[in-house]
Amino acid sequence: MEANEPNEIDFEKYRKRGAYHWDNYFGNVFRVDSFLRGRYDLVIQLLEKSGASESSRILEIGCGDGALSGLIYKRFKCKLYGTEPSTEGIRFCREMFDKHNLKGTFEVVGGYSLPFEDNWFDYIILADVIEHLQHPEKMLAEMHRLLKTGGKAIVTTPIRTQELPEDTMHVKEFFPSELIGLCTNYFDQKSMTTVYSHPVVWHELYSYGIKHLRSLIRLYCRISDKIFGSNLFLQRFGECRWKNFKQHAIVLSK
Repeated sequence: MEANEPNEIDFEKYRKRGAYHWDNYFGNVFRVDSFLRGRYDLVIQLLEKSGASESSRILEIGCGDGALSGLIYKRFKCKLYGTEPSTEGIRFCREMFDKHNLKGTFEVVGGYSLPFEDNWFDYIILADVIEHLQHPEKMLAEMHRLLKTGGKAIVTTPIRTQELPEDTMHVKEFFPSELIGLCTNYFDQKSMTTVYSHPVVWHELYSYGIKHLRSLIRLYCRISDKIFGSNLFLQRFGECRWKNFKQHAIVLSK
């Protein structure tokens, strides 16, 4: 963390729950989280569409226990790097990569100055991290520094639906126009691609419905996703009948 910077919200989740994102994505039908699987699969789809390959150098900022990084490596066999302020997160990340014979370089890094050269990465992933930052503008500036000319960054975050953050661990949630406006300070708006996903109706039923109904909805989502390969959260604006969405992803180009 840089001098005189306020601390980001401290996570204790890895100390309490271990490498739980791996179970959330790769676990059996009773353990997976279809909402999270939809988020991760969208990142993979956007990387594929952007041309990521085995020769790509990819950085995930805020990699946590490494589950998304693991999915990225499984798909692309790329030159993979990850940073994360939590020592427990990086420990689990390295352990899980070793366990599954995956390759990547992961470091404990806090603050907004990352230990990489200018113009170093083909792709940078900031997946549901920006809402946790005290100074998101500093992270976007650092991402711009690290990206090669022609490189792409993928930023995902929940869409703001109320005045206060829905999650108490979030510093700030963004309306779509706010996030786009913030990103245009560092990246060309004309080259941005914005994707809205995760219909609010499924989010509400999955997360906040009546308890016994919520359990059935979650099981239905998990079976549909894990067994039949149809994730109800991975529906996007323009590709389904729903009009209100919970997640947005922006592909930024340098």
